[in-house]
Amino acid sequence: MNRRTWITALVLTAIGSLSFFIYRPAGLGYLLGCLTAILLYKRNEWFWTGVLDQRSATQWTGFLHFIVNYLMMGGVLVLSALYSQYLNIFACAIGLFLIKITVTIDVLIHREGE
Repeated sequence: MNRRTWITALVLTAIGSLSFFIYRPAGLGYLLGCLTAILLYKRNEWFWTGVLDQRSATQWTGFLHFIVNYLMMGGVLVLSALYSQYLNIFACAIGLFLIKITVTIDVLIHREGE
């Protein structure tokens, strides 16, 4: 992702986190989901950069990596469900979609000359 896309992600995180002042669990859940989404994106980036640098892969390359990713996503959702007085599970799920939403917005807002 380029600098503009990261700025868009930061703005979306900040805007969504403002819901903290309306309903605290929604703001905290959204923030947890966004932070997890960013962590998962960086994990994927580091992992695939390493795989491409090694120039070798098997059919099982990435299997454990993706299992850990899904456990992390499920973990924050379970955490949100268990501590619903502090975290909203639906806001957390929306936060997990931060990167997908950011990239979609970045593609839709096409600047001149690009």
